[in-house]
Amino acid sequence: MNGPRARHLLRFAGFAIAAALLHLVVVREEPGLVRSWLAAWRWLSGTEVDADVAIDAYVVGQIRLPRLVVAWFGGAALGVAGAVMQAVFRNPLASPDIIGTSAGAAFGGAIALSLDWVALSLLVAPAASLGGALLVTWLVFVLARAGTRFSATGLLLAGVALNTLVGALTSFVVTFTFDNYTSSSRVLFWLMGGLDLRTWTHAAITVTGFVLFAALLAGRARQLDLLTLRDDSAHSLGIDPQRARRWLLWVACGLTATTVANTGGIVFVALVVPHLARLCVGPAHHLLLPASALLGAGLLVFSDWLCRITPADMNLRLGVVTAVLGAPYFLFLLRRHRRGEELT
Repeated sequence: MNGPRARHLLRFAGFAIAAALLHLVVVREEPGLVRSWLAAWRWLSGTEVDADVAIDAYVVGQIRLPRLVVAWFGGAALGVAGAVMQAVFRNPLASPDIIGTSAGAAFGGAIALSLDWVALSLLVAPAASLGGALLVTWLVFVLARAGTRFSATGLLLAGVALNTLVGALTSFVVTFTFDNYTSSSRVLFWLMGGLDLRTWTHAAITVTGFVLFAALLAGRARQLDLLTLRDDSAHSLGIDPQRARRWLLWVACGLTATTVANTGGIVFVALVVPHLARLCVGPAHHLLLPASALLGAGLLVFSDWLCRITPADMNLRLGVVTAVLGAPYFLFLLRRHRRGEELT
């Protein structure tokens, strides 16, 4: 492994770990840094604790840690999904939003929240989001199919069309909750993204989704490298581009769906993170994928930390923070494109 690029991976890992520590102990409310570490130490050592320390341990272990785990693995999943889609489409501006996966997840979650199905179980909203994401993704593939083949252009056009349609349907669902403040606010806040009230159940779903779909990418870095070439070139080098593209897109959609199902609407992470990682470690996917995972994890955890340290009455949403952080970089890419520079 190239020395400078390996050092960048270590820096990304350091950023992700530092963001996790900030998220865990540098917060607006008690317990703060000292009390959090004291509670964790006494809990790990198995010593008896008084009531105050037991409360601190509960706050850290049952409220903060699950939220941190969802943010960490969710950010990693979005970073990897963005890197995969940009390779598959040979388009540096591709992201999971284009295929309609995120829109489908938002639609499923909005239905579950507006109909109050979430009262049945914590798993209902993630399950509905996952189902919506997979349904919309399947429809995109059906609409883009020409015989037994798919084209990147067809998938992009079908994704744009269904994004518009599903977005309109989601807005239509939200209108039914306007006469119920509790229900409407819950739906709108979820659509803007957030990690409020995340539990170990949500964390388990996010971690399982990331581990499962990331494992399916193992050993496919060379395929991703070849898909950045023309299809005839990739075929001459030993892969079936159509089959590889279809498989990798489903994996990317799975990573996105299991994340958005637990975080709500998160924008720009899957678009910006692979670009930043590529600038540091290069286009080879055996380095780009882990770099995107680490940088995505750090970015989403840091964004959620910003939400948590702002005054409570601001009610800052995670999707808003990621948009504010990601939009300037997107505009920078647009400026480079208008100047005729190649996007990498």
